[in-house]
Amino acid sequence: MARKSLLICFLVAAPLLAQQPAPAHSSVPPVAPGAPAVAQPVAPDAPVITVHGICPAEKPSIGQKTESCTVVLTRAQFEGMVHAINLSNQPFTPAALKGLGSSYVTLMALADAGEKAGAEKDPRFQEQMDVARTRALAEVYRQILIDKYNNPSQEEVQNYYQQNLSQFEQTRIERILVPKVNPTHSQDKPAEFEKKARELAAQIRERAAKGEDLFSLQADVYKTLGLQTMPPQIEVNPVQVRFYPKPVQDDIHALKPGEVTKVEAEASGFNIYKLRSQSTLTIDQARPQIVRDLQQKNVDAALKAATGKVHTDFNEDFFNPRTVQPPQIHGAVGGVNSPTRIHAVGGSTSGGNPATPAATPK
Repeated sequence: MARKSLLICFLVAAPLLAQQPAPAHSSVPPVAPGAPAVAQPVAPDAPVITVHGICPAEKPSIGQKTESCTVVLTRAQFEGMVHAINLSNQPFTPAALKGLGSSYVTLMALADAGEKAGAEKDPRFQEQMDVARTRALAEVYRQILIDKYNNPSQEEVQNYYQQNLSQFEQTRIERILVPKVNPTHSQDKPAEFEKKARELAAQIRERAAKGEDLFSLQADVYKTLGLQTMPPQIEVNPVQVRFYPKPVQDDIHALKPGEVTKVEAEASGFNIYKLRSQSTLTIDQARPQIVRDLQQKNVDAALKAATGKVHTDFNEDFFNPRTVQPPQIHGAVGGVNSPTRIHAVGGSTSGGNPATPAATPK
């Protein structure tokens, strides 16, 4: 029973174990300059982790038991375990994989000791197994949904593309800023400075409309106004346009590639916008994003359908934050029913090492 439960416990602890920092010193010898390292292929049945000193009474949940108190994990077995715990499909570096292997060995050693100490008979063991099983079922169901919706039909892709065509537009917008206030001497004849800036903005706008480079024009603006600060970037994030005043948005959206707006008097100064280019991704170019969007949409809908039909009643006498004496959770310190252990099942504990056993009550 303990051996079969070890994998479930590891599934719960894996996200925490994967976050453990890599060792400060690597045992891999340095590679001489000019001699690139060549990774040798490792066969699926080749041992990748060999654990000495563990003598399980039964076959371990992962790995092969030998007669000399040694447990061997092959590449196929270890990669299968990593695939089982990698519910978020995040990539693992070799150092992270080694860290996972080291953490699993630690759990194997502790599980072996716990089995010999009769930990399976402790009520806390079954309580932890119940919580671990519930979380494992929920996480695997989420992964099943991700796999299920990972390959939408051509019709779904086509419909999403047509209904969200604006999402696949690629627009390049540039801007020339003519400050109407001297940023270093704001009180030095402000009306005169603003008049000069307004006249300059009209001249710059005409030059921009004739096709002159906006980067050079922006530099000319600061030089003409005698500003010593660095001119701003001319590239504008298209997403930011939605936060501009409505009349400015309308002028920008009315542009054709190569055209410029009139001089826009805004709080930042006198601005001239140019639509550098505008194109739309083809459906084949947009397919990866469409697949991700549809997958996320369908997974969210399925999760909402599963959780939306659940109704919960909480005993407010128990959960009342104004309770003078907090309710006492039964069980020993560090047990599954203590707040710390419950948090450890769903995430990292504050300052704790998930590979370290809970403190034993005195």
